[in-house]
Amino acid sequence: MQLPLPVTLPTDETFDSFIYGDNGAVVNLLISLSEQGAQWRNATALSALSKSRLPGVAITGGAGRGKSHLLYAFCHQLANKNIRHIYLNMENIPAWSPAILDGLECLPFICLDNIHVIAGHREWEEAVFHFINRIVDNQGAMLLWTSQFGAHHPAFLLPDLRSRLSWGMTFQLHPLDENAKTQVLKNRAAQRGLKFSEQAIQFLLHHSDRDLPALLSLLDRLDTRSLQEQKKLSVGMVKRELGFDVPKTAGVDEPKS
Repeated sequence: MQLPLPVTLPTDETFDSFIYGDNGAVVNLLISLSEQGAQWRNATALSALSKSRLPGVAITGGAGRGKSHLLYAFCHQLANKNIRHIYLNMENIPAWSPAILDGLECLPFICLDNIHVIAGHREWEEAVFHFINRIVDNQGAMLLWTSQFGAHHPAFLLPDLRSRLSWGMTFQLHPLDENAKTQVLKNRAAQRGLKFSEQAIQFLLHHSDRDLPALLSLLDRLDTRSLQEQKKLSVGMVKRELGFDVPKTAGVDEPKS
């Protein structure tokens, strides 16, 4: 078996940096699973998972809810314990052959991110269907996958694939409320060493797209602007980045960092 080349996952997307919100059940399960490693079947807390027809965990939900973050965090934990695993982002299937899945059932943990991308691609759906069958037969591997929609979504062409994907445990991620999003922004800003006033955060939340990926992308742009202007993040800087007209008082400028 020749494994695909390893990928570098975002180092800051860990369980510690994940804001749970109402998603504590799946986070706690993944933490427990990563702690037990290949011996997870012996853990009482994971007994429900061991009774599933497919040893698998599905994480579903709309874009920006943290599905990939949880897979990254899980893989980081496995890597820290030198537990064999693989992460594949199915958004890359245009560059791959379905043969990339051959033999992966011999690994203890397989993480397939964005599996909804294969929906409608019959060759890939058949490959994943047979791959799941091999996992079930092997009894040594655990499959974790994420998707923007659930196993029974009609976008999947093969009824047998929809059936197999439903065999494991499924968790739907709930969106974060405004307080949780505020905490995410504060955490990310702190990781970058950014000083972000409460007023600037609140202005950002109330005058921009509240979709979390969009907010984090905006934070990246603000980081770049802060370095270019050599100023602290402020309401004025957020306004300029969002395209608001900011009148400038003569002789007055924002403090440099």
